[in-house]
Amino acid sequence: MSTTTIEIQDWLDCLSYVTNDYAAHHLRFDASAPAPTASAPGEPRPAVYVAILGSKISMHLGIVTSVQGAQALTRAFLGLRGQESVDEGDVVDGMSEILNILAGKVKSRMSARDGSLRLGLPMYVSGAVGHGDGIERAVVDVAVGPVPCQLHVFRQNRQE
Repeated sequence: MSTTTIEIQDWLDCLSYVTNDYAAHHLRFDASAPAPTASAPGEPRPAVYVAILGSKISMHLGIVTSVQGAQALTRAFLGLRGQESVDEGDVVDGMSEILNILAGKVKSRMSARDGSLRLGLPMYVSGAVGHGDGIERAVVDVAVGPVPCQLHVFRQNRQE
């Protein structure tokens, strides 16, 4: 097992890669449905975060989107067509499961660099998560199928 710290950008790059791959090969978006729009400033932004823990790290991976985006991702995950509404409980479960799958894929890819990695449980929030002082953070805007999202990686700053 390596004791080298994995750079936060490497985590974000890996999360981006597995997200794009998962969207292309596993999510079933309805091509006839209109694409959801990104959240406007001040609108709720549903998010799911999963902790990845290791002997020398503690960090979180996350996916953030709009309310419409969370509905579209959940419909794609469940294989639903059209614009039928998905209840909030299904959105929480669907979004949590999507990120759990993505985080598991990230963990598998990164375990060659740190064999002590393990996953925490997903945490769904409907609002912004604060990133206070001392937090190292990386964010990228992505399209998961037709859904505008942000991928987040954050951890406590390293004390080197």
